[in-house]
Amino acid sequence: MGEITRSPVMNRSHTQRRNLKHIAPPSFDDIDNYPPQRKNQPSPMKTKTRLLRAATAVFGERGFNKASVSAICRRAGVAQGTFYRYFQNKEDIYLGLVAQLERRLRRALRTAASGGSREALLRIFENLLAGIRRNRELYQIFREAEFVRMEVPQRFYHDLAQIFKATIAMGQDAGVFREIEPEVAAFAVLGIAEFLAMRYLLWEAGELDPKALHAARTLILSGIDPDGRSPLIADISLSEQEPNAAASKGERTRAALLRAAERLFGEGGFHNTTISAITYVAGVAQGTFYIYFPSKVEIFTALVREINRKLRRAIRAAITGLHDRRDVECVGFQAFFEFINRHRDAYRIVREAEFVDEGVGRWYYHRLAEGYVRGLRQGMERGEIRKLEPEPLAYALLGIGHFIGLRWIVWEHKERLPEEILRDTLDFILHGIGAEEA
Repeated sequence: MGEITRSPVMNRSHTQRRNLKHIAPPSFDDIDNYPPQRKNQPSPMKTKTRLLRAATAVFGERGFNKASVSAICRRAGVAQGTFYRYFQNKEDIYLGLVAQLERRLRRALRTAASGGSREALLRIFENLLAGIRRNRELYQIFREAEFVRMEVPQRFYHDLAQIFKATIAMGQDAGVFREIEPEVAAFAVLGIAEFLAMRYLLWEAGELDPKALHAARTLILSGIDPDGRSPLIADISLSEQEPNAAASKGERTRAALLRAAERLFGEGGFHNTTISAITYVAGVAQGTFYIYFPSKVEIFTALVREINRKLRRAIRAAITGLHDRRDVECVGFQAFFEFINRHRDAYRIVREAEFVDEGVGRWYYHRLAEGYVRGLRQGMERGEIRKLEPEPLAYALLGIGHFIGLRWIVWEHKERLPEEILRDTLDFILHGIGAEEA
Protein backbone atom coordinates (compact mmCIF):
# COMPACT_ATOMS: atom_id res chain seq x y z
CA MET A 1 0.00 0.00 0.00
CA GLY A 2 1.49 3.35 -0.98
CA GLU A 3 0.88 6.91 0.03
CA ILE A 4 -2.10 8.85 -1.23
CA THR A 5 -1.00 10.20 -4.63
CA ARG A 6 -2.34 13.31 -6.33
CA SER A 7 -2.34 14.95 -9.78
CA PRO A 8 -2.52 18.72 -10.40
CA VAL A 9 -5.61 20.32 -11.91
CA MET A 10 -4.20 23.74 -12.68
CA ASN A 11 -5.76 24.09 -16.15
CA ARG A 12 -9.36 23.75 -14.99
CA SER A 13 -11.49 26.72 -14.06
CA HIS A 14 -12.72 27.25 -10.53
CA THR A 15 -16.29 26.27 -11.59
CA GLN A 16 -15.08 23.13 -13.37
CA ARG A 17 -13.16 22.04 -10.33
CA ARG A 18 -16.14 22.49 -8.03
CA ASN A 19 -18.35 20.47 -10.40
CA LEU A 20 -16.01 17.51 -10.65
CA LYS A 21 -17.79 14.45 -9.27
CA HIS A 22 -14.79 12.14 -9.21
CA ILE A 23 -11.31 13.54 -8.98
CA ALA A 24 -7.87 12.00 -8.57
CA PRO A 25 -5.94 13.62 -5.72
CA PRO A 26 -3.11 16.01 -6.78
CA SER A 27 0.59 15.48 -6.15
CA PHE A 28 1.97 17.61 -3.34
CA ASP A 29 5.47 17.40 -4.74
CA ASP A 30 4.76 18.59 -8.30
CA ILE A 31 4.75 22.38 -8.63
CA ASP A 32 5.85 22.55 -12.28
CA ASN A 33 2.39 23.61 -13.44
CA TYR A 34 1.98 26.50 -11.03
CA PRO A 35 1.53 29.91 -12.72
CA PRO A 36 4.62 32.14 -13.00
CA GLN A 37 5.47 33.91 -9.77
CA ARG A 38 5.03 37.67 -9.81
CA LYS A 39 7.34 40.09 -8.08
CA ASN A 40 6.71 40.21 -4.30
CA GLN A 41 4.24 37.33 -4.67
CA PRO A 42 4.69 34.37 -2.25
CA SER A 43 6.09 31.27 -3.96
CA PRO A 44 3.57 28.49 -4.77
CA MET A 45 5.20 26.17 -2.25
CA LYS A 46 5.00 28.79 0.51
CA THR A 47 1.33 29.45 -0.26
CA LYS A 48 0.55 25.75 -0.22
CA THR A 49 2.41 25.35 3.08
CA ARG A 50 0.39 28.23 4.58
CA LEU A 51 -2.83 26.55 3.46
CA LEU A 52 -1.77 23.20 4.90
CA ARG A 53 -0.84 24.80 8.22
CA ALA A 54 -4.10 26.71 8.32
CA ALA A 55 -6.03 23.52 7.52
CA THR A 56 -4.25 21.72 10.36
CA ALA A 57 -5.43 24.39 12.78
CA VAL A 58 -9.00 24.57 11.44
CA PHE A 59 -9.54 20.80 11.28
CA GLY A 60 -7.99 20.48 14.73
CA GLU A 61 -10.37 23.06 16.20
CA ARG A 62 -13.57 22.21 14.34
CA GLY A 63 -13.23 18.67 13.02
CA PHE A 64 -13.75 17.76 9.38
CA ASN A 65 -17.49 18.32 9.10
CA LYS A 66 -17.54 21.77 10.72
CA ALA A 67 -14.44 23.01 8.89
CA SER A 68 -14.81 24.95 5.63
CA VAL A 69 -12.64 26.15 2.77
CA SER A 70 -13.47 29.76 3.66
CA ALA A 71 -12.30 29.24 7.27
CA ILE A 72 -9.03 27.71 6.03
CA CYS A 73 -8.47 30.63 3.66
CA ARG A 74 -9.16 33.20 6.35
CA ARG A 75 -6.69 31.47 8.66
CA ALA A 76 -4.08 31.32 5.88
CA GLY A 77 -4.72 34.91 4.81
CA VAL A 78 -5.31 34.05 1.15
CA ALA A 79 -8.21 34.60 -1.24
CA GLN A 80 -10.59 31.69 -1.63
CA GLY A 81 -9.84 31.51 -5.35
CA THR A 82 -6.18 30.91 -4.51
CA PHE A 83 -7.14 27.77 -2.55
CA TYR A 84 -8.42 26.10 -5.74
CA ARG A 85 -5.08 26.55 -7.49
CA TYR A 86 -3.64 23.99 -5.06
CA PHE A 87 -6.56 21.88 -3.80
CA GLN A 88 -9.84 20.78 -5.29
CA ASN A 89 -12.02 20.93 -2.17
CA LYS A 90 -12.01 20.49 1.60
CA GLU A 91 -11.61 16.72 1.37
CA ASP A 92 -8.63 17.14 -0.93
CA ILE A 93 -6.61 19.24 1.51
CA TYR A 94 -7.67 16.93 4.35
CA LEU A 95 -6.28 13.93 2.45
CA GLY A 96 -3.13 15.95 1.84
CA LEU A 97 -2.62 16.28 5.58
CA VAL A 98 -3.19 12.53 6.06
CA ALA A 99 -0.62 11.81 3.33
CA GLN A 100 1.83 14.13 5.06
CA LEU A 101 1.37 12.29 8.36
CA GLU A 102 1.73 8.91 6.68
CA ARG A 103 5.02 9.90 5.07
CA ARG A 104 6.40 11.07 8.40
CA LEU A 105 5.35 7.96 10.32
CA ARG A 106 6.53 5.56 7.64
CA ARG A 107 9.89 7.30 7.58
CA ALA A 108 10.14 7.03 11.39
CA LEU A 109 9.26 3.32 11.34
CA ARG A 110 11.57 2.44 8.47
CA THR A 111 14.43 4.21 10.19
CA ALA A 112 14.02 1.78 13.10
CA ALA A 113 13.44 -1.35 10.99
CA SER A 114 16.77 -3.16 10.84
CA GLY A 115 16.56 -6.93 10.95
CA GLY A 116 14.23 -9.27 12.80
CA SER A 117 15.27 -8.81 16.41
CA ARG A 118 13.31 -8.04 19.57
CA GLU A 119 15.14 -4.74 19.78
CA ALA A 120 14.16 -3.82 16.21
CA LEU A 121 10.48 -4.58 16.85
CA LEU A 122 10.44 -2.49 20.01
CA ARG A 123 12.30 0.36 18.25
CA ILE A 124 9.65 0.43 15.52
CA PHE A 125 6.88 0.44 18.15
CA GLU A 126 8.51 3.23 20.14
CA ASN A 127 9.28 5.24 17.00
CA LEU A 128 5.61 5.04 16.11
CA LEU A 129 4.65 6.44 19.51
CA ALA A 130 7.33 9.15 19.21
CA GLY A 131 6.08 10.01 15.72
CA ILE A 132 2.52 10.36 17.00
CA ARG A 133 3.74 12.55 19.85
CA ARG A 134 5.66 14.83 17.45
CA ASN A 135 2.64 15.06 15.14
CA ARG A 136 -0.17 15.22 17.71
CA GLU A 137 -2.29 17.68 15.75
CA LEU A 138 -2.03 15.78 12.49
CA TYR A 139 -2.64 12.43 14.14
CA GLN A 140 -5.77 13.66 15.90
CA ILE A 141 -7.02 14.97 12.55
CA PHE A 142 -6.21 11.63 10.91
CA ARG A 143 -8.23 9.70 13.50
CA GLU A 144 -11.37 11.22 11.99
CA ALA A 145 -10.45 9.88 8.55
CA GLU A 146 -12.61 6.75 8.79
CA PHE A 147 -15.66 9.04 8.86
CA VAL A 148 -14.46 10.86 5.73
CA ARG A 149 -13.33 7.87 3.66
CA MET A 150 -13.03 4.42 5.25
CA GLU A 151 -10.42 3.33 2.72
CA VAL A 152 -8.02 6.01 3.99
CA PRO A 153 -7.35 4.49 7.44
CA GLN A 154 -7.43 1.02 5.87
CA ARG A 155 -4.55 1.93 3.56
CA PHE A 156 -2.80 3.86 6.30
CA TYR A 157 -2.82 1.04 8.86
CA HIS A 158 -2.10 -1.67 6.31
CA ASP A 159 0.93 0.33 5.20
CA LEU A 160 2.28 0.65 8.74
CA ALA A 161 1.45 -2.99 9.48
CA GLN A 162 3.63 -4.10 6.57
CA ILE A 163 6.69 -2.67 8.35
CA PHE A 164 5.88 -4.57 11.54
CA LYS A 165 5.08 -7.73 9.56
CA ALA A 166 8.40 -7.69 7.73
CA THR A 167 10.33 -7.42 11.00
CA ILE A 168 8.26 -10.16 12.66
CA ALA A 169 8.62 -12.52 9.68
CA MET A 170 12.42 -12.07 9.67
CA GLY A 171 12.47 -12.72 13.41
CA GLN A 172 10.43 -15.88 12.98
CA ASP A 173 12.87 -17.13 10.34
CA ALA A 174 15.70 -16.50 12.81
CA GLY A 175 13.86 -18.21 15.68
CA VAL A 176 13.57 -14.94 17.64
CA PHE A 177 9.78 -14.73 17.44
CA ARG A 178 7.11 -17.34 18.00
CA GLU A 179 5.02 -18.75 15.13
CA ILE A 180 2.04 -16.42 15.33
CA GLU A 181 0.53 -15.08 12.10
CA PRO A 182 2.65 -11.94 11.49
CA GLU A 183 -0.35 -9.84 10.51
CA VAL A 184 -2.14 -10.70 13.77
CA ALA A 185 0.91 -9.64 15.75
CA ALA A 186 1.35 -6.50 13.60
CA PHE A 187 -2.24 -5.31 14.13
CA ALA A 188 -2.07 -6.19 17.82
CA VAL A 189 1.03 -3.98 18.19
CA LEU A 190 -0.66 -1.21 16.18
CA GLY A 191 -3.67 -1.43 18.51
CA ILE A 192 -1.44 -1.15 21.57
CA ALA A 193 0.27 1.93 20.11
CA GLU A 194 -3.00 3.58 19.03
CA PHE A 195 -4.75 3.19 22.39
CA LEU A 196 -1.76 4.22 24.50
CA ALA A 197 -1.32 7.24 22.23
CA MET A 198 -5.03 8.07 22.49
CA ARG A 199 -5.02 7.84 26.28
CA TYR A 200 -1.70 9.45 27.19
CA LEU A 201 -0.51 11.51 24.21
CA LEU A 202 -3.74 12.90 22.73
CA TRP A 203 -6.21 13.16 25.59
CA GLU A 204 -3.60 14.49 27.99
CA ALA A 205 -1.00 15.80 25.51
CA GLY A 206 1.64 14.46 27.85
CA GLU A 207 4.43 11.90 27.70
CA LEU A 208 4.22 8.15 28.01
CA ASP A 209 5.27 7.14 31.50
CA PRO A 210 8.19 4.63 31.68
CA LYS A 211 5.91 2.20 33.53
CA ALA A 212 3.38 2.39 30.70
CA LEU A 213 6.13 1.73 28.15
CA HIS A 214 7.37 -1.21 30.22
CA ALA A 215 3.86 -2.69 30.32
CA ALA A 216 3.57 -2.35 26.54
CA ARG A 217 7.00 -3.87 25.85
CA THR A 218 6.30 -6.80 28.17
CA LEU A 219 2.88 -7.44 26.61
CA ILE A 220 4.36 -7.41 23.10
CA LEU A 221 7.26 -9.75 23.86
CA SER A 222 5.99 -11.94 26.72
CA GLY A 223 2.24 -11.46 27.14
CA ILE A 224 0.43 -11.39 30.47
CA ASP A 225 0.84 -15.06 31.44
CA PRO A 226 3.90 -15.97 33.53
CA ASP A 227 3.33 -19.75 33.35
CA GLY A 228 2.63 -20.78 29.74
CA ARG A 229 -1.09 -21.52 30.16
CA SER A 230 -3.00 -22.48 26.99
CA PRO A 231 -5.74 -20.11 25.77
CA LEU A 232 -9.25 -21.11 26.78
CA ILE A 233 -11.59 -21.32 23.79
CA ALA A 234 -15.24 -21.20 24.80
CA ASP A 235 -18.55 -21.55 23.00
CA ILE A 236 -19.82 -18.00 23.26
CA SER A 237 -23.52 -17.38 22.76
CA LEU A 238 -24.65 -13.90 23.70
CA SER A 239 -28.28 -13.63 24.69
CA GLU A 240 -29.88 -10.48 23.34
CA GLN A 241 -32.32 -8.94 25.78
CA GLU A 242 -35.70 -8.76 24.09
CA PRO A 243 -37.95 -5.74 24.68
CA ASN A 244 -39.82 -6.22 27.94
CA ALA A 245 -43.47 -6.87 27.24
CA ALA A 246 -44.29 -5.28 30.58
CA ALA A 247 -42.43 -2.08 29.68
CA SER A 248 -44.48 1.06 29.36
CA LYS A 249 -45.35 2.51 25.97
CA GLY A 250 -42.87 5.31 26.59
CA GLU A 251 -40.04 2.87 27.33
CA ARG A 252 -40.82 0.91 24.17
CA THR A 253 -40.86 4.11 22.10
CA ARG A 254 -37.51 5.22 23.51
CA ALA A 255 -36.02 1.79 22.80
CA ALA A 256 -37.34 1.93 19.22
CA LEU A 257 -35.73 5.34 18.69
CA LEU A 258 -32.39 4.04 20.03
CA ARG A 259 -32.51 0.98 17.74
CA ALA A 260 -33.25 3.17 14.74
CA ALA A 261 -30.47 5.57 15.71
CA GLU A 262 -27.96 2.72 16.07
CA ARG A 263 -28.73 1.48 12.58
CA LEU A 264 -28.65 4.91 10.91
CA PHE A 265 -25.65 6.36 12.77
CA GLY A 266 -23.80 3.12 12.09
CA GLU A 267 -24.58 3.14 8.38
CA GLY A 268 -24.23 6.82 7.58
CA GLY A 269 -22.49 8.48 10.51
CA PHE A 270 -23.67 11.23 12.81
CA HIS A 271 -23.55 14.15 10.38
CA ASN A 272 -25.38 12.35 7.56
CA THR A 273 -28.23 11.15 9.77
CA THR A 274 -31.29 13.29 10.38
CA ILE A 275 -33.87 13.23 13.15
CA SER A 276 -36.61 12.74 10.56
CA ALA A 277 -34.85 9.60 9.30
CA ILE A 278 -34.57 8.23 12.85
CA THR A 279 -38.27 8.79 13.57
CA TYR A 280 -39.25 7.30 10.18
CA VAL A 281 -37.29 4.08 10.85
CA ALA A 282 -38.58 3.96 14.44
CA GLY A 283 -42.15 4.39 13.19
CA VAL A 284 -43.01 7.41 15.33
CA ALA A 285 -43.96 11.02 14.61
CA GLN A 286 -41.08 13.48 14.46
CA GLY A 287 -42.50 15.53 17.33
CA THR A 288 -42.38 12.41 19.52
CA PHE A 289 -38.59 12.39 19.26
CA TYR A 290 -38.26 15.54 21.37
CA ILE A 291 -40.21 14.01 24.25
CA TYR A 292 -37.29 11.65 24.78
CA PHE A 293 -34.23 13.47 23.38
CA PRO A 294 -33.70 17.25 23.13
CA SER A 295 -31.41 16.94 20.08
CA LYS A 296 -29.56 14.61 17.74
CA VAL A 297 -26.45 14.89 19.91
CA GLU A 298 -28.47 13.77 22.95
CA ILE A 299 -29.73 10.58 21.31
CA PHE A 300 -26.21 9.88 20.02
CA THR A 301 -24.67 10.19 23.48
CA ALA A 302 -27.49 8.11 25.00
CA LEU A 303 -26.77 5.45 22.39
CA VAL A 304 -23.04 5.42 23.20
CA ARG A 305 -23.86 4.89 26.88
CA GLU A 306 -26.32 2.13 25.98
CA ILE A 307 -23.74 0.34 23.81
CA ASN A 308 -21.22 0.57 26.64
CA ARG A 309 -23.74 -0.92 29.08
CA LYS A 310 -24.68 -3.75 26.71
CA LEU A 311 -21.05 -4.64 26.01
CA ARG A 312 -20.12 -4.77 29.69
CA ARG A 313 -23.21 -6.87 30.43
CA ALA A 314 -22.37 -9.30 27.60
CA ILE A 315 -18.80 -9.77 28.80
CA ARG A 316 -19.91 -10.17 32.43
CA ALA A 317 -22.36 -12.89 31.42
CA ALA A 318 -19.72 -14.71 29.36
CA ILE A 319 -17.09 -14.79 32.11
CA THR A 320 -19.44 -15.77 34.94
CA GLY A 321 -18.00 -18.76 36.79
CA LEU A 322 -14.41 -18.17 35.65
CA HIS A 323 -11.82 -17.46 38.31
CA ASP A 324 -8.37 -17.36 36.69
CA ARG A 325 -7.67 -13.98 35.08
CA ARG A 326 -6.09 -15.62 32.03
CA ASP A 327 -9.32 -17.51 31.34
CA VAL A 328 -11.30 -14.33 31.96
CA GLU A 329 -9.19 -12.51 29.35
CA CYS A 330 -9.58 -15.25 26.75
CA VAL A 331 -13.35 -15.59 27.15
CA GLY A 332 -13.83 -11.84 27.54
CA PHE A 333 -12.11 -11.23 24.21
CA GLN A 334 -14.28 -13.87 22.55
CA ALA A 335 -17.40 -12.22 23.97
CA PHE A 336 -16.16 -8.85 22.66
CA PHE A 337 -15.67 -10.22 19.14
CA GLU A 338 -19.09 -11.88 19.24
CA PHE A 339 -20.62 -8.58 20.36
CA ILE A 340 -19.04 -6.89 17.33
CA ASN A 341 -20.59 -9.57 15.12
CA ARG A 342 -23.99 -8.72 16.53
CA HIS A 343 -23.53 -4.93 16.67
CA ARG A 344 -21.36 -3.89 13.73
CA ASP A 345 -22.99 -0.48 13.60
CA ALA A 346 -21.94 0.11 17.19
CA TYR A 347 -18.29 -0.10 16.17
CA ARG A 348 -18.46 3.05 14.08
CA ILE A 349 -20.65 4.85 16.59
CA VAL A 350 -18.25 4.51 19.52
CA ARG A 351 -15.31 5.53 17.33
CA GLU A 352 -17.15 8.61 16.07
CA ALA A 353 -18.32 9.56 19.57
CA GLU A 354 -15.10 11.40 20.36
CA PHE A 355 -15.69 13.71 17.38
CA VAL A 356 -19.36 14.35 18.16
CA ASP A 357 -19.14 14.84 21.93
CA GLU A 358 -15.58 14.65 23.23
CA GLY A 359 -16.77 14.03 26.79
CA VAL A 360 -18.89 10.97 26.02
CA GLY A 361 -16.28 9.64 23.58
CA ARG A 362 -13.67 9.58 26.31
CA TRP A 363 -16.18 8.40 28.90
CA TYR A 364 -16.86 5.29 26.82
CA TYR A 365 -13.26 4.05 27.08
CA HIS A 366 -12.71 5.34 30.62
CA ARG A 367 -15.77 3.39 31.75
CA LEU A 368 -14.51 0.18 30.15
CA ALA A 369 -11.01 0.71 31.52
CA GLU A 370 -12.20 1.30 35.11
CA GLY A 371 -13.57 -2.20 35.54
CA TYR A 372 -10.75 -3.67 33.49
CA VAL A 373 -8.11 -2.17 35.78
CA ARG A 374 -9.79 -3.64 38.86
CA GLY A 375 -9.89 -7.11 37.35
CA LEU A 376 -6.28 -6.97 36.13
CA ARG A 377 -5.05 -5.76 39.51
CA GLN A 378 -6.84 -8.65 41.26
CA GLY A 379 -5.29 -11.12 38.81
CA MET A 380 -1.85 -9.68 39.54
CA GLU A 381 -2.39 -9.95 43.29
CA ARG A 382 -3.31 -13.63 42.90
CA GLY A 383 -0.20 -14.25 40.77
CA GLU A 384 -2.20 -15.26 37.69
CA ILE A 385 -0.80 -12.57 35.39
CA ARG A 386 2.38 -10.51 35.30
CA LYS A 387 2.65 -7.51 37.60
CA LEU A 388 2.49 -4.53 35.27
CA GLU A 389 1.01 -1.04 35.51
CA PRO A 390 -2.74 -1.87 35.32
CA GLU A 391 -4.16 1.16 33.50
CA PRO A 392 -1.81 1.21 30.49
CA LEU A 393 -2.14 -2.58 30.30
CA ALA A 394 -5.94 -2.20 30.21
CA TYR A 395 -5.77 0.35 27.36
CA ALA A 396 -3.23 -1.79 25.50
CA LEU A 397 -5.55 -4.81 25.70
CA LEU A 398 -8.52 -2.68 24.60
CA GLY A 399 -6.41 -1.57 21.63
CA ILE A 400 -5.65 -5.17 20.63
CA GLY A 401 -9.35 -6.06 20.67
CA HIS A 402 -10.27 -2.97 18.70
CA PHE A 403 -7.69 -3.43 15.95
CA ILE A 404 -8.16 -7.18 15.51
CA GLY A 405 -11.92 -6.66 15.26
CA LEU A 406 -11.45 -3.76 12.87
CA ARG A 407 -9.08 -5.71 10.61
CA TRP A 408 -10.87 -9.07 10.38
CA ILE A 409 -14.53 -8.36 11.14
CA VAL A 410 -15.33 -4.78 10.12
CA TRP A 411 -13.04 -4.29 7.10
CA GLU A 412 -13.50 -7.79 5.69
CA HIS A 413 -17.23 -7.96 6.54
CA LYS A 414 -16.79 -11.43 8.02
CA GLU A 415 -19.60 -12.89 10.07
CA ARG A 416 -17.19 -13.83 12.82
CA LEU A 417 -13.49 -13.76 13.58
CA PRO A 418 -11.75 -16.69 11.83
CA GLU A 419 -10.78 -19.35 14.37
CA GLU A 420 -7.08 -19.27 13.50
CA ILE A 421 -7.02 -15.47 13.95
CA LEU A 422 -8.80 -15.81 17.30
CA ARG A 423 -6.32 -18.45 18.54
CA ASP A 424 -3.31 -16.38 17.48
CA THR A 425 -4.78 -13.26 19.10
CA LEU A 426 -5.31 -15.03 22.43
CA ASP A 427 -1.86 -16.64 22.14
CA PHE A 428 -0.33 -13.19 21.60
CA ILE A 429 -2.18 -11.75 24.63
CA LEU A 430 -1.06 -14.58 26.91
CA HIS A 431 2.48 -15.19 25.64
CA GLY A 432 3.51 -12.29 23.37
CA ILE A 433 5.52 -12.69 20.18
CA GLY A 434 8.97 -13.36 21.66
CA ALA A 435 10.36 -16.90 21.62
CA GLU A 436 11.86 -18.22 24.83
CA GLU A 437 15.48 -17.16 25.10
CA ALA A 438 18.03 -19.95 25.55
